[in-house]
Amino acid sequence: MLLLRLNSPLTRADQHYHETGSSGETVSPSCIAYLDNGVTFVGSCLGDSQLCKLSSAADESGGYVEILETFTCLAPILDMSVVDVDQQGRDVVVTCSGFGRNGSLRLVRSGVGINEQASIDLAGVKGVWSLRCGTEMAESDNTLVLAFVGQTTVLSLKGEEVEETELEGIAADQQTHYCSNVIGNKILQITGQSVRLINEETLQLVSKWAPPSGKGISTGSCGGSHVVVVVGNELFCLDIQDSSLHQLSHVTLEHEIACVDVRVLKGDSGTSNICAVGLWTNISARVLRLPSLDILHTQPLGGDILPRSILVAEFDTRTYLLVALGDGTLHYFQMDPDSGALTNGKKVVLGTKPIVLRQFVSGDAHHVFACSNHPTIIHWNNHKLLFSNVNLKEVNYICTLNSDSFRDCLALVDDNTLTIGSLDQLQMLHIHPVPLAESPRRISHQRHSHTFLVASCRVDVPNGDKTALISPKPCASKSVSNMLEGTHPDDLSILPVTTTEELEVFSLLLFDENSLEVIHGYQLSPREHVTSLTSCVLDSTHYYAVGTAFVDPTEKEPNRGRVLLFRVSHTKVLELVYMNDEAGAVYQVVQFQDKLLISVNSEVRLYKWEEGKMVLECSYSDTILALYLKCKGDFILVGDLMRSFKLLVYKAEKSVLEEISVETSLNPVFMTAMEMIDDENYLGADGRHIFVCQKNRFVEDITYCTVVVCQKNRFVEDSTYCLLVL
Repeated sequence: MLLLRLNSPLTRADQHYHETGSSGETVSPSCIAYLDNGVTFVGSCLGDSQLCKLSSAADESGGYVEILETFTCLAPILDMSVVDVDQQGRDVVVTCSGFGRNGSLRLVRSGVGINEQASIDLAGVKGVWSLRCGTEMAESDNTLVLAFVGQTTVLSLKGEEVEETELEGIAADQQTHYCSNVIGNKILQITGQSVRLINEETLQLVSKWAPPSGKGISTGSCGGSHVVVVVGNELFCLDIQDSSLHQLSHVTLEHEIACVDVRVLKGDSGTSNICAVGLWTNISARVLRLPSLDILHTQPLGGDILPRSILVAEFDTRTYLLVALGDGTLHYFQMDPDSGALTNGKKVVLGTKPIVLRQFVSGDAHHVFACSNHPTIIHWNNHKLLFSNVNLKEVNYICTLNSDSFRDCLALVDDNTLTIGSLDQLQMLHIHPVPLAESPRRISHQRHSHTFLVASCRVDVPNGDKTALISPKPCASKSVSNMLEGTHPDDLSILPVTTTEELEVFSLLLFDENSLEVIHGYQLSPREHVTSLTSCVLDSTHYYAVGTAFVDPTEKEPNRGRVLLFRVSHTKVLELVYMNDEAGAVYQVVQFQDKLLISVNSEVRLYKWEEGKMVLECSYSDTILALYLKCKGDFILVGDLMRSFKLLVYKAEKSVLEEISVETSLNPVFMTAMEMIDDENYLGADGRHIFVCQKNRFVEDITYCTVVVCQKNRFVEDSTYCLLVL
């Protein structure tokens, strides 16, 4: 950014300006708007817009511009890849965003992020609860209770330090099934042997209850003053009165009880105490009234998968019963808080392992955390339940934690770690930038090597005395320590490169899929542009296939290009294993069955892979410019520059590509993107429209309808959706 200073405030004819010098660096601007008090908005269509503060005095770096806020912008997106990096069913979109020094890769995730604040290595945790306890009445949580097989561990929170301690009233030699602060300034602990009531201040045991039969307790829950304990197929309802536990009722059900939850609900007739249980054998849920334990409603769940967790949850003014099964399925029903009746039953699959349901409060709103191998937060928005993925691989148990140092946090447990963290906003896109400082053009992911390959472009400029070309600023391709120089064709001299003009230099950057760090690079020949990129498997070997074009400024259309095949070695190095010269720009390269299909200017060419070489099998050339290729089965959809779609079929017995359908609209359609929805339905885009075409089974043409939008660059097929890049 440059500042101009007005020398004279006289008439317009007498006004003069002089340049004060560079005031600092901002995003490449598309517009600049001065707001007030030195604050300026710099809008950009090539990167993130910025809100800047202009100062009359230089800062430590010598600049006069302070970036106050940055507004994320993904545009322009030239390419993207949809991948499930951790193979947990949570897709991540990796985009090639920005241009020039504003270029970057962007990782776009949907769901809820966890901002980790502390973590402890702990294995084998079977439950976690937070407590307020101590000699002084604690207003914040200061203790974590962790259940293990056959024992219980207590952690004390002192500031940001976490240390193991002992509480006299807590039975440390037994596994805890439930623990919480309850009414009367007491702590309730339910173990496999007894129910224990502990004074919150003195930490002394004040009351204890054990099953009369001497059998073990399998689980339990508490709501208000009522405690419900499960012993096999028996339910016991206890009441907390002053400093003692009193048994109020007992019922025996016909089947074993798998899970239980107790909740105090507010209905039209006042408050009501509800108990919900999930049963083995007949796979059902039951709603009972407390303290009588009378059955209000029975709800069969169907199937043969056992319920593992049950929860009565209040969202705004609605009450729901949630039942989680052992296969990751969640059933949920609307509940009448007065009668306990269940209606509008639905189910959703949240994972593939058993789910543990826990309710928590965040921002004065009630949410439910579904712990599983696909952790999910269930929340209420716009008068309906919404399910937001949590960006963690796995969560087994959680509890709320609101201590002096960890405000409004959650304690989360997986197989090996206890993590304390806070939640991001719900229903939010999480965008992680990976700055490149050059333009990313193409991207492809290869699961076999756990890498991304990105084709990027930087602009080298003449140095001061115009004796060499240099990169004016640091960028990703110049920062690679082991960048390989490309293999040049022998007759490359026909494309002269001078040191007096700017030159676009294309590079292939290999990224690790987890860290997104550049681990290797390959710089292409001068004036060789990357036009297409894909990952393919030929003869059981995984390759990256790169299509290029040699651009001569004096020619209207490239008349030569190459197909480059790279293999990623076990040391994560790009190895060029084959290159094939083509008589034009290789606009598309895709895998077709066990072959390689490419489009070269107006021709579609099919190569087979024999003895480590590309051998031309057949071709099709009735197009103006074959810009796009998509394949399904034996069908090939060709996107022409002006003639919209053409549908080809590969006939293996004849080794030919045969045209079977063509889109017959009267007006030219200048294609910018396309995708095959299925064998007979196709999605396309031109400069201002999205149109859907359908193959006519009885006539050799393709009919279509359109929707007006804006410029499209890319469609990417996902397992569920077709993503559109604008």
